[in-house]
Amino acid sequence: MWAVAGVARADLDVGDQRGNARAVMEAAGVLQGIGYPIHWHEFPNAAPVLEALNTQHLDAGLLGDAPLTFAAAAGVNVKAIFASRYLGNGLIVAKGSSIHAPGELKGKKIATVKGSSGHAMALAALAASGLGEDDVTFVFTTPAEATLALSNGAVDAVATWEPYISFAIEQSQVRLIADGTDYPSLNYLVATPQAIATKRAELGDFTQRLAKARQWGTQHPQPYAAAIAQLLRLPETVALSKVRRESNAPVLDAAAIRDQQQSTIDLYAKTGLIKQRLNADDLLDTTFTPVPVTAAREVPTP
Repeated sequence: MWAVAGVARADLDVGDQRGNARAVMEAAGVLQGIGYPIHWHEFPNAAPVLEALNTQHLDAGLLGDAPLTFAAAAGVNVKAIFASRYLGNGLIVAKGSSIHAPGELKGKKIATVKGSSGHAMALAALAASGLGEDDVTFVFTTPAEATLALSNGAVDAVATWEPYISFAIEQSQVRLIADGTDYPSLNYLVATPQAIATKRAELGDFTQRLAKARQWGTQHPQPYAAAIAQLLRLPETVALSKVRRESNAPVLDAAAIRDQQQSTIDLYAKTGLIKQRLNADDLLDTTFTPVPVTAAREVPTP
């Protein structure tokens, strides 16, 4: 662990998304014996996390490579300091839909959060099927409203992520027509420049603990899911589906992170979602890369 010695140990304000980090860290036991206070703030998606970071109400937050790209293009200054491989995005359609593949979405309506990881996955899936963003109509809304619009027949598909996908599958028997196994993304811990400068030891220690928890979570899906179910008040079947679909294995290869981030930047630039050319290196701070991690512990405390 990074040293956090000294009389004054800084608090960390961390923005989480629907149990993104807190649940796995608590379940893995990596928050025990921590030497500084952590204040968790729960958000429904990346946009309000980024807003809180930009206004200095948070030191760090959890979000994907796509919303980081979208925010950076809008002038939000944060750096990704840790990454995990995320497979939890997906394109879903209603149970009785005649659509079975992304290539059948031409002329259809897709609900998603603008600039989100779900939005990026939809664009990638369309491109792989020979379609462009102009071949569909994107309806931009919140994650909860997107799945409601699908249930009401107002849209033909939804591009979203976990736990919204697993919850919709259980509640409405929606079908996945594409998911993150074919279009993986990155799940980041990002931090503000001010926090990096003034709370470096705390951020470094937190990053190492998160990496250990992520590794533990990939190896212990059931106790991890139990923690998420309790934290988010989800059915345990939904929580377990979420955990198994997401993966979230740590990525410690800086070159691989850079390549994935640049690929997302290029996708958003090509489709016109961002107007300027961004360099992945400007969005990353690799000095926090954790040492190789092992599972935190074998016997979790729920």
